[in-house]
Amino acid sequence: FGSRQFCRSLSSPRCGPRFAEAMPFVKFEHIAREWRLKWSADADNASLMLAQAQLEEVLADVSSIEGVASVQRVVCGGCQDFKVVTKLPEKAFKEWEAKAFEPEDAFLEAVKKIPGISAVETQTYTLEEVKLNKKDIKKAQDKKEKEQGEGETQKDEKPPV
Repeated sequence: FGSRQFCRSLSSPRCGPRFAEAMPFVKFEHIAREWRLKWSADADNASLMLAQAQLEEVLADVSSIEGVASVQRVVCGGCQDFKVVTKLPEKAFKEWEAKAFEPEDAFLEAVKKIPGISAVETQTYTLEEVKLNKKDIKKAQDKKEKEQGEGETQKDEKPPV
């Protein structure tokens, strides 16, 4: 994960209200909190299995946070990432943030104690479904074809002499 600066909370100028004002073209209704870590393949992936067990310890609590839209777990065997992403509508997220993202501290402290776990971090970001429905796909394709057709018409026209 390196030494990059990440959004830690909505009060950060990089992802709070100032971000939304500076980037009005980035529309969002949901905010996600990510917990992430690196695990080791040593001892038949023991650290990964223990990280999963710690997630299972707090999963009912995370799933029952008022307004939670989704809780996803991401595991990459190639880069040995383990991530938990909790998505909520903005209002519910702010309420969870005011409660210090409970049970975040307990989970993070538990996984930090697991041998083979490193780079335990958190990040806050917007998270939106952007997949188009069939009707909107058709509109986008028609618009693209129209723009391409207009571009070709302009190419065929001879410049004034």
